[in-house]
Amino acid sequence: MNRRQFVVTAVLLGVSLAGPVTAVTRAEEKKPDRVAGEVQLVNKETKTIAVRPTGTETPAQVVYDDHTKFTKAEKPATLDDVSNGVRVICLGKMNDKGQLVATHVDVRPTK
Repeated sequence: MNRRQFVVTAVLLGVSLAGPVTAVTRAEEKKPDRVAGEVQLVNKETKTIAVRPTGTETPAQVVYDDHTKFTKAEKPATLDDVSNGVRVICLGKMNDKGQLVATHVDVRPTK
């Protein structure tokens, strides 16, 4: 194998190995943040939900807006289905205030 063939082979090998790594990294970056636990308070004026994550005492602040999707038992729901004491899983992105800006709030079934 001459030098030129070796360089071309090395470049092609490098590109083929880097592609899957880049795809995996991008998929991990898109994974939403999550807060799961029991609802402590719903404030419709500030559009926030205080959720006490499982295993902690300090509630997390979840912010919702008109674009937040609410579900219950895999069916459409509304904010009215979210009340004190129910368990929820909230997905979205953390903002600079440490609040989860929810894109999806799933109300979990009661035990």
